[in-house]
Amino acid sequence: MKLNTIKHVLPLVAATSIAMFAMPANAFDDDCKPPKTRYSKVSCSSDNAIFIAYNNDYQIQALLNTNGKVVADLRGYDDIDSWNIHEGVFAVLKNDKVGYMNSKGQLVVPAIYDNLRDPDDKYDETWANPAKDGRIVVGKNGKFGIIDLNNKVILPFNNRYAYIDAYNEGMAAVRSRNNKWGFIDKNGVEVVAPQYDDIDGNFGGIYGFSQGLVGVAKGEKWGFITKTGKVAVPFVYDEIRPFREQLAGVRKGNKWGFINGANKTVIPFKYADANVERYSVNYMGATYFNFIDGQAIVATINNQDICINKSDQRVTCR
Repeated sequence: MKLNTIKHVLPLVAATSIAMFAMPANAFDDDCKPPKTRYSKVSCSSDNAIFIAYNNDYQIQALLNTNGKVVADLRGYDDIDSWNIHEGVFAVLKNDKVGYMNSKGQLVVPAIYDNLRDPDDKYDETWANPAKDGRIVVGKNGKFGIIDLNNKVILPFNNRYAYIDAYNEGMAAVRSRNNKWGFIDKNGVEVVAPQYDDIDGNFGGIYGFSQGLVGVAKGEKWGFITKTGKVAVPFVYDEIRPFREQLAGVRKGNKWGFINGANKTVIPFKYADANVERYSVNYMGATYFNFIDGQAIVATINNQDICINKSDQRVTCR
């Protein structure tokens, strides 16, 4: 059902979820320590207060609290999106239908909505959207709509949009029937009419607004717009990353640099695109040119990552 023009990469979700099964408590020194329980396999979640129990065949059994007590019986559920707990709820899949459960094990949104996984896209494992800004983008009978956390319909299920992405910073990307991108607000009101040829994203999904700006394309060139649709950064770049820590990595020709929201070059265009690793037909370079905690990867040379700080000084990669 989910069809867009974004380049995909091999999904990390499946590998991550497998690795989380049945790891000993001392393997989670930083954040997550599974409780002692009668279940042989327990996975953590994005909420350190709840855990998912499985049997030996990796079938979902129960929702647990930090004491290992069963909060809810989950037998019969096909899947649990326990790594996307937002606003106290997470997606569940039962009989191939999507619903939403809270951390108390209560089904706050019944499992009546479409499984969003695209059977034609082997790299996209997304079967539900997380709750964001009090809204959830869901599908029903092949049509997209928007509900709130009480299952009230905010945007009716009709054929107006071919695709609606999850909310981010109060805005959701929409794709029209003629494959143009625009944005709607939390009330489902169209703020930016579908007019753009592509939208910035990776891993089978869309980045959405970040620090008030979002990357979109006109033809083959990329720029950034505001939440009102004003062009903040002109369409002059060949590739872009979302704004992080007030800077965005952008490529002109075969060189990368960083700009701010006023399109001022902050770090010069001197980093070669040839040193951004890409594998097979899949685009794997999205970790490059994103500042995280003051540093960004700008190259991989001789299998060694090269990182810089915001002053364009080389630093040891974390």
